[in-house]
Amino acid sequence: MIFGFLDEASNVSNARVSKQWSEIALDRLWRDVNDLHRLFGLLAPLEKHGDGDHIFIQTPDASSWAKFERYSRRVRRLSYNAADAVHHLHRSVFDDVGRTRTNLNILPSLNALDWNGPLRLCVMFMHSNVKRFTIRLPGTVFTESPNPFFQDIASRMPNITHLDIRTDIPMRFFETESITLFRALVKLQKITLPRFHFTTKIAECVSSLENLGTLEFQYLQEQGCGDPEDTIIFKPTLAEGAFPSLWDLSLTTSFNDATSFIDIPFAPAKLTMLYIDSHLFETPADILRALTTIADNCQLLKSLALISLIEPNMIPGDSFFKDDCINIETLQPLFNCPNLTSLELLHQFPLDLRQEDIEKVVAKWPSLETLLLNNEPAYLERSTLTLEALLPFAQHCPNLRHLGLFINASTVELSPHYLDSSSTYQLMPFKKLRHLSMGVSPISEEGPIALFLSQICPLHCLLDSGVTWDESVTVTESMANTIKTRYGRWEKVKELLPLLTKLRIEERGRVKGLQSEVEDLRMRTDVLMDKATLAAGRDGCVII
Repeated sequence: MIFGFLDEASNVSNARVSKQWSEIALDRLWRDVNDLHRLFGLLAPLEKHGDGDHIFIQTPDASSWAKFERYSRRVRRLSYNAADAVHHLHRSVFDDVGRTRTNLNILPSLNALDWNGPLRLCVMFMHSNVKRFTIRLPGTVFTESPNPFFQDIASRMPNITHLDIRTDIPMRFFETESITLFRALVKLQKITLPRFHFTTKIAECVSSLENLGTLEFQYLQEQGCGDPEDTIIFKPTLAEGAFPSLWDLSLTTSFNDATSFIDIPFAPAKLTMLYIDSHLFETPADILRALTTIADNCQLLKSLALISLIEPNMIPGDSFFKDDCINIETLQPLFNCPNLTSLELLHQFPLDLRQEDIEKVVAKWPSLETLLLNNEPAYLERSTLTLEALLPFAQHCPNLRHLGLFINASTVELSPHYLDSSSTYQLMPFKKLRHLSMGVSPISEEGPIALFLSQICPLHCLLDSGVTWDESVTVTESMANTIKTRYGRWEKVKELLPLLTKLRIEERGRVKGLQSEVEDLRMRTDVLMDKATLAAGRDGCVII
């Protein structure tokens, strides 16, 4: 365990101490390998060739492989990215390794393979012990079918439980080959795909996988992204017993199609996590219909995210506000999901919520752990909530760790509800909050806001702001300047908050000490007064 926290140089030294230390240190040094030059260098020295690639000085022989086995059996995870490699390997290095190896499995203990390079070079590392496989498909898939490579995956690594496919190629160009691959990997437990790759046919195919628990996509750039046209119609037909183990589902389709999918016969019934990212601008009516269907069919749901398309340049006049905004009636169906602990909403327009609506939310979901209520809408000019909206969450949601709201932080005035008998504000701080997301919330002065937040935020609470919209979305110069100004002010609050919070904690400690001292003095006074009363009743005197 100690070696696991040390850096590579320290474990190199540890490997020289004794035989026992050497075995433990070498296990740590070679457990995760992300440099094939370093690994293959154990077989024979490598030198730079004329074109900049590295080649073997001498061809590995049987004795080289015998030495190599001392280290190769320790490798559990291999990660290779040809584009980012510091030392580029010539194709002949892989040919020499494949031709001279003495065992079919070069890395016999390998259980995780992450490959971003020529597909055929990956085959030599495949074997039945590999459980996790991440592959980056190159652009050649447009013109050359990946079917031979997929067949190698299925035949050489039949026990894969986690499959991660990364590419920018739309799914329609290799959908048939993917279906064949998924059907062959019967032990799959988790599939990770780029956005817009979970199509109707893919859904129908993987629905029969008995162990499949997670179907997800990632926003990461390295994950890639498909074409929204592939999922513009998402209407799978499922057979009885479909998705028997699925509990985590992420979809990139319209809310209406996602709602229909959840409501069809044999739809997944054990979902506890649901994430829907729509490529359309979804109206409050669409969202209400989706939430109603989800509440009726997903009673086990713990985490829900509904992401509607953000169009920064689609900003109508003020008349939109009542008709186009999500309000408490829209969220009402979710109150029938008693297990919900995480909710995320992203919409074009700010939520039309009042302080009394926030009180209803915390009353229904006191066990909330994550709540992101549209803290970064595209319409920046109006918010119906103030800083006071934070207080009910601090009072009634003790497990809340991440909170995001779009609020008007131009004032810190509070209602009389939070005044005590001495006409001072008594604010209950958050117990477990670790992340407060203000998004694009309006803010005027940094100092008063920081002072207010220091009363309710824990010491290590992280404050953030800004937008997480798709980077391809363009915004007007005016909007960009507004977001930049607000971000700068919130960053100033972020700088001030830790020091002010620490001072608040010290102040509370001193107040608590003074209160204890006052209580002690009051108790002593009461004791003395009791003695004086007793003495007076006996016509005596008491020396004080």
